[in-house]
Amino acid sequence: MTMAVEAPLRDLIVKLEVVDDTAASALRVVDHFDRLIAERAPVAAMVRAVAVLADCPAGLHDAGRGISPRYDPTGNALPEVQGGSWARVAVPGRPGSWVWLERTGEAGPLDALILERSAKAIQAVTGAPVDRSADAAVRIACDPDAPESDRCDAVKRLGLTGPVTVVIASPQPPPPYSTRVGRHAVTLVAGTAVPPSGLRAGTAIAQEPAHLPDALERARLALRLTDRVDGPGPSLVAYDDLGALAVLADRTTPQEAAGIADVRRLDQTLSTHPWVIDTLQAVLDHASMRQAATCLHLHHSTLQERLVGLATQLGYAVTKPGGRQRATVAVAFWRIAHSDELAADGG
Repeated sequence: MTMAVEAPLRDLIVKLEVVDDTAASALRVVDHFDRLIAERAPVAAMVRAVAVLADCPAGLHDAGRGISPRYDPTGNALPEVQGGSWARVAVPGRPGSWVWLERTGEAGPLDALILERSAKAIQAVTGAPVDRSADAAVRIACDPDAPESDRCDAVKRLGLTGPVTVVIASPQPPPPYSTRVGRHAVTLVAGTAVPPSGLRAGTAIAQEPAHLPDALERARLALRLTDRVDGPGPSLVAYDDLGALAVLADRTTPQEAAGIADVRRLDQTLSTHPWVIDTLQAVLDHASMRQAATCLHLHHSTLQERLVGLATQLGYAVTKPGGRQRATVAVAFWRIAHSDELAADGG
């Protein structure tokens, strides 16, 4: 809106306040976003305006840049979140991107208008050109909340057909189809190829490109159960190889896993015995104590001494059938409990 019509519009708002406050409020919304466009305000200001005008938290999912800034009604930044069932409107010309309102209860009378005007304002200040880069296409293709038409277009741009392997890894594998999705480095590999060694990675296969969002989530679950690259356990874990362990990773949050008594004992023991997880993993993964000791670069008698001490601290002996089963589950839950730390480190 040009400066020439701003004054008449504000005069109209003043007049409407007397007879129709809702209509006046609607015109204020229109005027506010028009002024932000005229000032070429940054996108962050647009999203803050949404939260302030609607008086509830609001956010923008920018698929091209892989970010989701959120703000509270006072304009303060909030932590990014993934997904959600909030009311939202797509940003025109920006595939896979939208503005949302985190309204609890019934929608406000101006919610639809605020979302519509903000989406058009964001388009206006960011320009019509769409990010056609491969990393933006990867993010959109793997985004379960993106419209199906946008995901299909992204898959076509990547030239992917048939099975695709999703790899969530640390460090990030090389291009061409690598980017960050949320907190993770994600790579799409055509076919069912095995990732190269030297990576800490979870993998899952999408039999069709349309299933990439589900495969991405399965790869995230597999990553939760990986060991470090130089650890005694597997640093490459395929979702299809997890079996029942996939249920543990899927149905238990890191916070819930951290609260399990056996996991708390492992964390307590780690403070004085930093080798406890490696030792248990090696014993669980090898058929004999000598093989486990070799893996840990220990003499087998030293390993035996470690296990005797651990039996007292953990409350069970890993060398006994019941203890071995308990340790297997405890280590798996321990990895789930600490999986957020892995994501923070770039995995």
